[in-house]
Amino acid sequence: MAMVKSQHTSVIYVTLLFAILLMLVPIPDSMRYARPEWVALTLIYWAMALPQRVSIGVAWFTGLLMDVITGGVLGIHAFAYALVIYLVGRLHLQLRQYPLWQQAITILSLIFLVHFITMFNTPISLSWTHWMTVLTSTLVWPLVYAVLRKIRRGFQVS
Repeated sequence: MAMVKSQHTSVIYVTLLFAILLMLVPIPDSMRYARPEWVALTLIYWAMALPQRVSIGVAWFTGLLMDVITGGVLGIHAFAYALVIYLVGRLHLQLRQYPLWQQAITILSLIFLVHFITMFNTPISLSWTHWMTVLTSTLVWPLVYAVLRKIRRGFQVS
């Protein structure tokens, strides 16, 4: 029985690894600001669906891994992800009840928070293109939600 439970937990980590890989895929410079925040979206989904499995510790470790991989200041992503997952953990019961469009608005504010915190790692730009990540992350939320929900149900992750 313990073997089955560990396989189900590994699905969460595989999806997080896939999200990290999506963040590392090279894209043209003209599109770099439009890249959704895949890791944060994946963490938010799992923290909303299974807060007992994906908590601040998982978010912190994932953020440290992102900091190391991207070569940024150590702890920036870790702090941003941990803060957002703390907020999701506190509000997960309400977030689950929202329709998808209301969840997307909440995602907008959460990704804005992640982007605001992590922008201290890059030169500050007041251009609207710098904030495209927030918009694209909000727009892909329904897709991320549907795919991860199907994975969670398919693998019976609980």
